[in-house]
Amino acid sequence: MRSWLPFAAKVFALVLIFALLAPVILPFYSGLQIGFVRPFVSSDFTLRLQPDGSIYVYFKNYYQKPAVERNATSFSGLGLMIALFLATPLPWRRRLARLGLGALVLLGFHLIALWGLIAIWEAMFRSGSISVGMRWAYTLIASGDWLAPLASWGLLGFLRREITTQHKHSEKGGDSYASV
Repeated sequence: MRSWLPFAAKVFALVLIFALLAPVILPFYSGLQIGFVRPFVSSDFTLRLQPDGSIYVYFKNYYQKPAVERNATSFSGLGLMIALFLATPLPWRRRLARLGLGALVLLGFHLIALWGLIAIWEAMFRSGSISVGMRWAYTLIASGDWLAPLASWGLLGFLRREITTQHKHSEKGGDSYASV
């Protein structure tokens, strides 16, 4: 139990730091998503970046309200993922490499999620109803905003065997080598 306390404290502190930097990071991250998704979305939709990092998607000129809203808080899982990777007890080079890979995985999820939400809205608009599959996809997208960062950290950053090996190695003398 005690060994997890420093890790949890680091994660908490890093999440707070991310919260302070979020007004700068999230608009950039959301703009990146818009840039990648725009070519795959019908010209009937207009994607707009809001100053807080939220993404609003408007359908033609029929509605004053956005058809799809991805609030900036939907991307706060990014802060959790960054905190988890940076707090993981691995050498910095591995931490940062895995953080980069995890960020790409999360960005991929967010791109698919944004495109999926637009596709769900368009299908619902055209058919007038929402199918069970669309409800399931919407639920997966909504829960994935927090589950995707945890899953990517669990798969990429928290390899128990490597962390245990690293810890045992440092207990036995670290990186020192005997010379003959």
